[in-house]
Amino acid sequence: MQQAVSDLTADPGSLIEALDDLGDPAAYSVAGHARLAALAMELRGLREHAGRPLPELVGEVERELGLDIEVAARPGADPASSHADLDAFADAAAAFAGDQEEPTLGAFLAYLTAAEAEEFGLEGGRVGDTDSVKLATVHAAKGLQWGAVFVPGMSEGAQGHVFPARPKLTTRWTDNPRLLPFGLRGDAADLPVLPGLGADSMASFTEACAERELAEERRLAYVATTRAAYWLGCSGYWWGSGVSRLGPSVFLDEVRAACEAGAGWVGAWAEEPAQDAENPALAEPATATWPAAAAGARYEAVREAGLLVAEAMTAAHTPRPDPSDLAAQLNPDDQAIAAAWERDADLLLAERAERRGDDGVTVGLPRRLPVSSLVIVARDPAELAQQVRRPMPRPPAPLARRGTEFHSWLEQRYGPQRLIDPADLLGAADSDLERDEDQDIAELRERFEAGEWSGRWPAEVEVPFETLIGDRLVRGRIDAVFADAPGGGYDVVDWKTGRPPASPDEKRAVAVQLAAYRLAWAALAGAPVDEVRAAFYYVRDDTTVRPADLLDEAGLAALIETIPAG
Repeated sequence: MQQAVSDLTADPGSLIEALDDLGDPAAYSVAGHARLAALAMELRGLREHAGRPLPELVGEVERELGLDIEVAARPGADPASSHADLDAFADAAAAFAGDQEEPTLGAFLAYLTAAEAEEFGLEGGRVGDTDSVKLATVHAAKGLQWGAVFVPGMSEGAQGHVFPARPKLTTRWTDNPRLLPFGLRGDAADLPVLPGLGADSMASFTEACAERELAEERRLAYVATTRAAYWLGCSGYWWGSGVSRLGPSVFLDEVRAACEAGAGWVGAWAEEPAQDAENPALAEPATATWPAAAAGARYEAVREAGLLVAEAMTAAHTPRPDPSDLAAQLNPDDQAIAAAWERDADLLLAERAERRGDDGVTVGLPRRLPVSSLVIVARDPAELAQQVRRPMPRPPAPLARRGTEFHSWLEQRYGPQRLIDPADLLGAADSDLERDEDQDIAELRERFEAGEWSGRWPAEVEVPFETLIGDRLVRGRIDAVFADAPGGGYDVVDWKTGRPPASPDEKRAVAVQLAAYRLAWAALAGAPVDEVRAAFYYVRDDTTVRPADLLDEAGLAALIETIPAG
């Protein structure tokens, strides 16, 4: 009761409150107080966006904190996959906002807390095909395969087991009143039978249950050891984190016997410790200094990068020579000419700003661009600058429900994968249609089934990608890829439910999307670019549009470089 009252009456405060009231600056170092004050101001600015939709709030936090730069700047990080976890978190926020009636920030934080407590957190980002180590449980690895697989922890002992593991709770109904007796279960034929209540019957039943548990663990061991395509490594150990020794499990002994019979080789096998031996990890516990000393190759690389940034910032803020000092060195006639030039330049700049509505704000081009931004660049770079500077929510699509219905039908047709992104594809292109919704969905289905793509089955659907074009990372999602293109190669297809663009300028702009998809799939498949074709399929008109002369990587990089620096 005292603990409960203490929990209810305690006022622990928070980091936010501490930052908002730092107290006497003399209690900190000068640099420390400046950093804490800057952090407080940064968090205060982020709190002003708390009322925005969740996907936009997550994007604003990522930009303000520089998380995309942070993950990409890690030494040895692959630019194409470094942002995978941040993208997965943004997708989780968007999915939560679409599923909940009131997707508030508080509800999302409660959802994240529940996911961490009950499901060990959210699912990680999609791991790319680059050289990296994938960590997975045996259950999560079912159905997957890698070239080389390492299975550690194949150890067991008298006091503890790692693999095979002992169940945390007994699986025998005779010892756990919460379990249903085996004879009443639907799978009773596969479960041990309790013939009687005598000591011998109970002992045989307990032994049968133990054998069943070992058989279940053996199935997991089979899954673990068959995930490798070429190379499999297994290991165990004598000492874990406790005082009692472990040793090789029955599975590791079987692997060793198979290796000695010619299936592989034993790289090392430690002898059993003496009976009075002590766990070395407990006798001499490992120690480390925290925070870690500033040293090492990574520290030097970060320090060098910081010096370069500081030099660039200093050069950018270096005051220019005062024009008046230069003018004083001129004769009176030249001074009058220089003054006239300065007046004319000021008038021209003022007129230019008035015509363009220029408020003097410079907008930096983001390092990461979605494919839709490339289309906007090809159409109007000023529109992209406006979106970067002040992102606004998209107006509601009048036919969003119609697009969702057609999207659901495609899901059922091709499988569980999501084929069309309604926020990016459907609705906006259909805004000129005013027809009965159910009738229109039925017509779209009929036209798709009668079209040229209905008889072909995609090799891949909903393929996310992130590829480096020039000095920018371009990301997107390919709707479908067909591997049975006539004459060989691949067909990359983007489904469209609206009308094809009419103007030549708009056709050239939207073709940039296909150019990026084509390059991305060629990189993912390891195929030459000329073996990948790209097309829009307009379902309503049963029309496949294959733009000619799609931009290559150099062309897309040049397109990005044409954007003015400001």
